[in-house]
Amino acid sequence: MRWHGLGAALAVAFYSLFFAAHLRFQETPIYIKDNILFGSSTHTVFNDLTTERLGDHNAISPLHPAFTLLHQPAAQMIISGWQVLGQNLPAAQKHGVAALTCVAAALTVVMVYHTLLWCGATTLRSTFLAMIFGASTCAWIMAPLPETWIFAGLGVAALIAVTARGALAHPAWHLVASVYAMSTFLGNVIPCLIMAMTRCAQDRKQMGSFHARPILILIGAFTITFGLANLQRVVYPTSAPLPKTSADWLALRSDWKATRDTQALVAREVFVSNIVAPSYAEIKLDNSRSKVVLNEPFWSVLGLRRGLSGGWLLILALAFAGLVWRAQIEPFTLGVIGVLVWSIATVGWYGRQDHLLLYACLWTAVVVIATGLGLERALQHWKKLIVPVTLFLGIFIIALLTRNWLFILDVAEIPRS
Repeated sequence: MRWHGLGAALAVAFYSLFFAAHLRFQETPIYIKDNILFGSSTHTVFNDLTTERLGDHNAISPLHPAFTLLHQPAAQMIISGWQVLGQNLPAAQKHGVAALTCVAAALTVVMVYHTLLWCGATTLRSTFLAMIFGASTCAWIMAPLPETWIFAGLGVAALIAVTARGALAHPAWHLVASVYAMSTFLGNVIPCLIMAMTRCAQDRKQMGSFHARPILILIGAFTITFGLANLQRVVYPTSAPLPKTSADWLALRSDWKATRDTQALVAREVFVSNIVAPSYAEIKLDNSRSKVVLNEPFWSVLGLRRGLSGGWLLILALAFAGLVWRAQIEPFTLGVIGVLVWSIATVGWYGRQDHLLLYACLWTAVVVIATGLGLERALQHWKKLIVPVTLFLGIFIIALLTRNWLFILDVAEIPRS
C-alpha cells in the first residue's frame, strides 16, 4: 500500500524540526565566527549567502564551484520575505539562511524516503528509515547551520534517488541531479560516474543491451557544471578563482595525516555518532570562547551499553547481512555501496579530523539508504522478523528523537557560556 503525499508530510515535519533547532542556535555566535560547532564554517557561509552580488564571496572554496550562484539569490529572496513579515534585517538574514538550509535537509529526508520506496521497501519502513536520517545527529544539527555540506549531501541523495527511479525518471532529472551534485561539491563527480555506470547496468539488465545515454548525460552534466562555475565568476566577480593547473588542485588538499586512532574515529562518524548523538559534547576553549568539538575516538563514550547506540548497531548488523545478498543481484545496491566507499575513502583528501561530523552530511543519507536496502532484503529472507523489527524501528525513532534533541539543547548552550 502506498500512502500518497507522505513525502510532502515528511518534508514539512522535518523542516519544522530543523527550524526549531535553528531557533536554539540563533543566539549563539555561529554567525560571527567560524569553528564554533564541530568545525563548521558558519560565519563564512552566512556572509556569502547574505552579501550582495558585488560583495566579498572569496571565502567559499573552489571545491564548491557554483554554490554561491545556485543559492545566494534564493537566500536573498527568502530574507526579503522575512523582512516583509516584519523581521529586522539581522533576524531576517538568520531566518532566511536557516530556512534555505532546513529546506535542503528536509528534501534530503524526502530523497531517502523515495529511494527506498522505489527500491521495493514497504511504505512504513521507508518512512521509518527516512525519519531515522532526519532525526540523526548529523542532519538535525547541521541542517540549521549555514554550511555548504548539507547542500552537497542533498546532491548525492537526489542523485541516488533518480537512479533508483531508473528509466521511469525523465533524463532531465538525471541531468539536474548530476549538475547540482557536482556544483555543490566537485568531489561528487565520482558518485555521478558511479551512478551513471549503475544506470548502464540497469539498462543492460532490463533491455539486454548497452545504452550510452547515462554516460552522455554525465558528460553533459560535467560540461554544464563547468559552465556554471565560470558563470559564477562573472556574476560574482569576487568568487575564489578556479584552479588552473594540477598544482593548484593539489594545493586544495588538507593536511590531515592518519594516526592510530583514525580508523576508530572514521568508523564512528560513518556508522554511529552521525546517527546517535554521543553521550556528551566535548568543549575546548579558544580565546575564552567555548567551542564544541568531536571527542576522542573511544567507543565507550558513545554509550554503546546504554541501549540506543547498541540498538542502531543491531539494525546495521541485520541490514549488512541483507546488503551482501542484495548487492550480488542488483546493480543499484552495488552502486550505493560504491558511493559510500568513495565518500569515506576520499575524506582525507579534502577534510580534517575534527570536522568529520560536518562531512558526514555527504554520507549519512547513503548509510541510511544502504541500511534500508539491506534490511528489506534480510526481512524477505527472515519473514518472522518483519513485525518485531518494524516495531523496534518505531521505538528506536522515538528514543532517537528524544536523545538527539537533548543533545542539541546541550550543544546550543555551550557557545553562549
